Amino acid sequence: MSVEKLVLATLSGPVDMIDTAIQCFVINRDFHPINAVEAMGKVKVINSFDANNPYKGLLQEACRLLEELEIPLDYRPFEQENLDIPACEEYLSKIASEISSLRKEREERAKLAERDEAIFHQLDHIKGVKERLSDLLNMRYVKFRYGRIPRNHLRECLGELSPRDDVFFIDTGEDENWVYGMCFALPSSSDLVDAILGSMGFQRIRLDKDIQFAGTAEETAEKILREIDGARSRIEEIDRQIAQLKEKEGETLLRHYSWLRYMSECYDIRSYAGYRRKNFFILGWLPASEAEDFAEECKSIEGFTCILTDAREVEDYEPPVKLGGNLLQKIYAPFVEMFGVPRYGEVDPRMFMALAYSVLFGIMFGDVGQGAVLAILGYVFWKTKRMWLGRVLVCAGICSVAMGFVYGNIFGYEDILPGFKVLEGENTMRMLLVSVAIGVVLLLICMALNIINGIRQRDIKKIFFSPNGLAGFVMYLSIAVAVVVLFAFDKNIFTPLYIIVFIVLPLFAIFAAEPLTKLCRGEKDWLPESIGMFFVEGFFELFETVLAYVSNTVSFLRVGAFAISHAGMMMVVFLLAKTANGGNNIIAVIIGNIIVMGIEAVLVCIQVMRLHFYEMFGRFYTGGGQKFSPKIIDYRSMPANV
Repeated sequence: MSVEKLVLATLSGPVDMIDTAIQCFVINRDFHPINAVEAMGKVKVINSFDANNPYKGLLQEACRLLEELEIPLDYRPFEQENLDIPACEEYLSKIASEISSLRKEREERAKLAERDEAIFHQLDHIKGVKERLSDLLNMRYVKFRYGRIPRNHLRECLGELSPRDDVFFIDTGEDENWVYGMCFALPSSSDLVDAILGSMGFQRIRLDKDIQFAGTAEETAEKILREIDGARSRIEEIDRQIAQLKEKEGETLLRHYSWLRYMSECYDIRSYAGYRRKNFFILGWLPASEAEDFAEECKSIEGFTCILTDAREVEDYEPPVKLGGNLLQKIYAPFVEMFGVPRYGEVDPRMFMALAYSVLFGIMFGDVGQGAVLAILGYVFWKTKRMWLGRVLVCAGICSVAMGFVYGNIFGYEDILPGFKVLEGENTMRMLLVSVAIGVVLLLICMALNIINGIRQRDIKKIFFSPNGLAGFVMYLSIAVAVVVLFAFDKNIFTPLYIIVFIVLPLFAIFAAEPLTKLCRGEKDWLPESIGMFFVEGFFELFETVLAYVSNTVSFLRVGAFAISHAGMMMVVFLLAKTANGGNNIIAVIIGNIIVMGIEAVLVCIQVMRLHFYEMFGRFYTGGGQKFSPKIIDYRSMPANV
């Protein structure tokens, strides 16, 4: 089911043509390489190639430069460039030097502007002072302080300083919360004055000593402002130069990046190859439909040979899984991959999940209006955000709409459309019984899929004697048929013969699965080593098996329970939205629909997934496979280990 058949290709040729082989037959081809040294080491001595990639450092530098210039990673044709490592190294070094020089100067200018802006603000409230700043800062016999004090502390501060003859304070400006001023004190009193000012909340503004104060505060501020403007102008000029460099060198830089990315990825594939004497060996899986053409293409190059081996003949390596499929299978693939990729030869469960998930979601969340909203939201999420879950919501929403017509439910209104009303009369019990019946059918399908897996894998136990094999299928189906006949037609077919043939014998086959499997295989040591231990272990395993049948079946009651709860929650919404005149408050109805839709959509999504992962997948699906991963270069993504 949508899992492509694969063959193992063994490609060999002269060692000095290893790069040709990789570039022609491995990279950007539908070819999944495996480690040749491990695969062939059991047969002959195979050596591995040097793993020191000479392109990696230059590729890292190219990616860094593209990031510096804010150029998105992308592919550009490089075949006509005749590039090599020295040419790339020289080019990247030249670009790096230009960028580094411009960036360094820009950083210096930015720091200068930042420093000057700080000094400019320091001088803002001292511009009215006509004395030269250098004279104030360099006085020998008087200590100078410039700063600000909270407005509400100014009176108290002046009250402390005014009586003193060794200090005086000059107000130079103010704003909403602060008063700015200069304080002059004798050196012998400076420490005491600093303590008084500090207790009043005085904050000292230390004028930057790196600046050359050539005149008054106002003259210095004007000079600094000109310096700031000059720095900013130069920063803008540097930004224009960087933009011009990006425009001029962007395409060339991308071509160098593309070549380095290609060569680096090709060189990394050497880690999968091996060599012996003068020949290299590359092993990998490819689709069976392409195998013959691939082999002929390999043989067209002198010295190359290609041997194809069917996947069923390869014992040491399990083939990867190449998934094809239709749109529905691709939509639900992420859900399946959460459980695991199918093993080679195993049934692909994506189509089963696509149908079962959508239908179960619709049954549990059947509402024409809310389902349509979910489908529209899912479509918007997919188109705008490329969220894979959006497409799942579209499928689930469509099924919700379909089941909404069955229930006659549109945004909770059940009097507009005719249909099966789950809260009327005995419909609630019927809904629960239908849920169990759906569960029985789905579990039987899962057992049938397990039997198919057993046939593909040639596993006798899985086909005939496992709880999910033919024995379990017959027993479970027989009980289900007998129960339906009993309740639908009031006829009891649970006769002794029926029970022995269709229930007891299958249970015995499950109980004695190990010895029966060995007998079918013709093994002589089919008898258990300890009969007593065999019966004890078999009894508890059988008990657990029967319990699993019951719990898995009963678990499907949640399908009907959520359908009932949806109708019940919408009934509560309309009760709360009811007005005094008997109508409905439309705002309350809308809010109620939004709340119910949000809560139930999340819960139903989780519960349907739980049914798949715990009740159904466990009966036929192991999910321990390896995904088919050809070495296709995605030039738009950041390289690994860079």
